[in-house]
Amino acid sequence: MLLKSVLYASLCAGISMASPLTFILGKGEQECFYTLTPDIDCEISYYFAVQHADNNDYKLNYDIYGPDSSGKAIISRSGERQGEWTFIGDSKGEYSFCFDNPSQYSERVVDLEIKYKCDRQGPIDVKRANRKQERNIPLKRGDGTSSEGGMSEQLHRSLDDKLDVIERQLYILERNMDYYSTRNERNHYTVSSTERRITMFSIYGILLIVGMSLGQILVLKWIFKESRRQQV
Repeated sequence: MLLKSVLYASLCAGISMASPLTFILGKGEQECFYTLTPDIDCEISYYFAVQHADNNDYKLNYDIYGPDSSGKAIISRSGERQGEWTFIGDSKGEYSFCFDNPSQYSERVVDLEIKYKCDRQGPIDVKRANRKQERNIPLKRGDGTSSEGGMSEQLHRSLDDKLDVIERQLYILERNMDYYSTRNERNHYTVSSTERRITMFSIYGILLIVGMSLGQILVLKWIFKESRRQQV
């Protein structure tokens, strides 16, 4: 069963849209949420976390589709319990966030927040402003200078796009490193706590065995004494 929930955006410039919600992802089901951006190059952020799951199975899969992705996900992840990422929406329109529960035996309770920010009137990115200005330069086919300018424009635009991709990948890498660092610290704490518990349980076990041995010795001595008194 495919449940769809649409998160519509405010068209005011320079403000953020955020709609935190909690939903239940049924067994083997997929649920999609949508956000509509009014402009290009909007900063889209999303956060989700699985708060409850049967059998302690918290992992799910999710895909993000853009307005012109043609059915191909721009971001695809599997086996995730939580995520918090930010990416640049190159196109304006509807972005869909689809979550899939791979388990046929347990439900998931998921917290989700999707927001975006389009700074139309805020500080202008010089790189993007130059790119937009270059797109508006008219080119004449018969002029060799214009042709060279067009090639230079295309090259410059291609380099800008590649730099944007590298920047996004570096940002994702940084967030992944932070996530793995946090998980490593948590796992280290869990291992240390387990070692302490094992040590304490071992000490308690030794003391219990010694106490039981002494108790058996005392009980046997008392039994022998009582038996001797009765014989006399």
